[in-house]
Amino acid sequence: MTRFLIVRHGETLWNREHRIQGQRNSVLSATGLRQAQATAQRLREEGGVRLVASDLGRTVQTAQPVAAALGLELELDARLRERCFGEFEGLTPDEVCERMPDAYVRWQSRKPSYAMPGGESLLALRDRARACLESIAAVTSGTVMIVTHGGTLDAMYRLAASLALDAPRTWPLLNSSINTIEIEAGLWHLRAWGDVAHLPAAEDDFG
Repeated sequence: MTRFLIVRHGETLWNREHRIQGQRNSVLSATGLRQAQATAQRLREEGGVRLVASDLGRTVQTAQPVAAALGLELELDARLRERCFGEFEGLTPDEVCERMPDAYVRWQSRKPSYAMPGGESLLALRDRARACLESIAAVTSGTVMIVTHGGTLDAMYRLAASLALDAPRTWPLLNSSINTIEIEAGLWHLRAWGDVAHLPAAEDDFG
């Protein structure tokens, strides 16, 4: 059995501005840096055998204090990246609606096969998230720390809860939250979600 403690990156400057980050980089805010340190101290209490993060800057910034606290090598895996939002990246949702109204409506419909201009579908995001965790579970037992993004975290929740990609989201995707999923004999199990007891505050934004 592999127990995944999955962390969303700390708050970024673009989170504060409600900008869609996707696979572009925005550095952690001062709050995000404090969240990363608090998360590292919490995860040190848990212990783990591996630490794997998305290779984007905001996840690396969040994972580095965790690596130092646990004495683990930081492994980077592009399959843990946020959904590619293509031409939406760097814009707020209101700006997308104004500049690309048809694409905005299709995006909001959550059709799993829809990819925004230059972007990626929910199906593609889910498939690479699943491939990443299952490949880790195939060779590693024990506790593995994962640092990823809001959209990728959402896909993992849906896999563990057996929910469709177009089902309305009723669960949080909080900055620096700790979320627990186990994979055993190929089966996904949702164990805990949205734990931010170690943080003074958390936000729920894009990417």
